[in-house]
Amino acid sequence: MNSGKETKTMSFGLGRMRRALAGEGFKQNFRCVLIAGSTGKSQTAVFTEKLLIHAGFSVGAYLSPHLERIGERLRLNGKEISDSLYYSRMRRLKKYSLTYFERLTAAAFMYFMEKKIQWAVVEVGLGGRLDATNVLKNEIAVITGICREHTDYLGSSVEKIAREKAGIIKKGSRVITLCAGGAGEVIKKTAAGRNASVMRAPILKNPYSTAFLGENYSLAMAVMKSAGLKPDKDYFPEYILPARFERKKYKGIDVILDGGHTLDAWRAVKSEISKIQGPRVCVFYALKDKKLEEMLSSPDGLFEKIFCSSFPHERRMSGDELMKRTAGTGVEITSSPERSLKKAVSLAPKLILCFGSLIGSAYLRKKIWSVKK
Repeated sequence: MNSGKETKTMSFGLGRMRRALAGEGFKQNFRCVLIAGSTGKSQTAVFTEKLLIHAGFSVGAYLSPHLERIGERLRLNGKEISDSLYYSRMRRLKKYSLTYFERLTAAAFMYFMEKKIQWAVVEVGLGGRLDATNVLKNEIAVITGICREHTDYLGSSVEKIAREKAGIIKKGSRVITLCAGGAGEVIKKTAAGRNASVMRAPILKNPYSTAFLGENYSLAMAVMKSAGLKPDKDYFPEYILPARFERKKYKGIDVILDGGHTLDAWRAVKSEISKIQGPRVCVFYALKDKKLEEMLSSPDGLFEKIFCSSFPHERRMSGDELMKRTAGTGVEITSSPERSLKKAVSLAPKLILCFGSLIGSAYLRKKIWSVKK
């Protein structure tokens, strides 16, 4: 997983992307849905992709980050491209001064143009206004929900973060969101200034295992309506991305692996976990910029035990830092997610939740289960 490379080379701005795409003769010949938000972007994108394919369209999807293979990011009509094809596309852009994420993104957009797709469903990388994906002309902007995240880059308040994410709203476009409160007001104000309409997605009957998957599906259905299409109300996309409340068996114990990383995601996952009866243990892993204290400082009796660790990454925390930040919470610090999982298994609970970040979930998933495509 190359999220480390993306953050190391990260540099905001649209100028480099525009120059590279112009140099390659890029002409947008497809309609576009651009999806921003703090949580749920990838799954909302996949549901939208599947609904559009089911309606008979040729569809390209661009997601981030990938968990195991770079080809996970770029999909044509629901199928991932090969890693070798993606890398060959990126090599064509070496002559331009682009960041790693910009090369990933530019290669994807060139691929969409050449394949003459009808719709592109594109997930924003980080923020929105200055994200590389925002060079596209998107007639529909989806903002899933907003909470305080990536504050070093996006701002210290929900309203400031909302302004960055609302940057994907184009003149005359249509906006779909689940945001309310201060974030919702920022989105409405931004849309009004750009003559764009705003629709709060109605929450539909939920055929999925969790409330947040139902919200993702509702957003995708709202996209179809906004695009003037009539989706099949009896069709419910089955594909759920890895590490999105993914259930597996490990050593005979039920394990749920979730890549949520925000306080809102933590609350949502705990709400779902509370519906499962029996002894529960949590394996928690986090990076420096996560709200570890807020997430773990209020024990609510949901888990018999919480084990916490860092994992190999440029933004990892030392054991001493973890100890300091979790002091007084009753959390036990371990050397790695694998060690945490081993300790959790030894307690023989009915359920183990593995949670803390998508990067950490990808690390643990590959390390423990070695899922092969």
